Amino acid sequence: MKQTILNKAEQQLMLGGYDKLNFATIANDLNTTRANIHYHFKNKESLAVEVTRQYAERHSEEFKALCLSFNGDFIGLFTAIDDAFWFDDNLSVMCNILAADPEIPKMILTLTQKLYQDIECLIIDAIQHGVDSKQIRDDVDVVREAARVHVLMMGIISAAQHSPDLGQAKQQLSGLLVDWANSLS
Repeated sequence: MKQTILNKAEQQLMLGGYDKLNFATIANDLNTTRANIHYHFKNKESLAVEVTRQYAERHSEEFKALCLSFNGDFIGLFTAIDDAFWFDDNLSVMCNILAADPEIPKMILTLTQKLYQDIECLIIDAIQHGVDSKQIRDDVDVVREAARVHVLMMGIISAAQHSPDLGQAKQQLSGLLVDWANSLS
């Protein structure tokens, strides 16, 4: 039951952020009682922290596996990351929503920041590997490019979330990461 509650809470967070997380709605959706939810989670913050922790851990591992699966193919990796934005559960949607919430508890903000840092470290490694393997220019400032592409990634996620037409957003935004990666060669 605990994982079912976490799954439902993740859906709520993705749809409306921390403010919309509600024990009564979760209990109703799961045909259980609020007391049952409180048995597993002391309060809204403890539930949101656990959801965010699991989400960040899962997506950090997925991003790491994606990086490893391309075995040094720099352009292939960023093409795959670009493609990943158009799945329903892309790499940082929930953390992007939560990080923008001014009322977010400190622990949740810390977890979202850690996910962003983990992803940025993996991007730094991918860019450095691209330089070392001569797939991209050797005059590239690796840390600056990692920051640049990370901002680009967050911008793509944010723009897609705020677009009234996901198909149009995909048409306009798809390929931007590949353009960036190609600009480094």
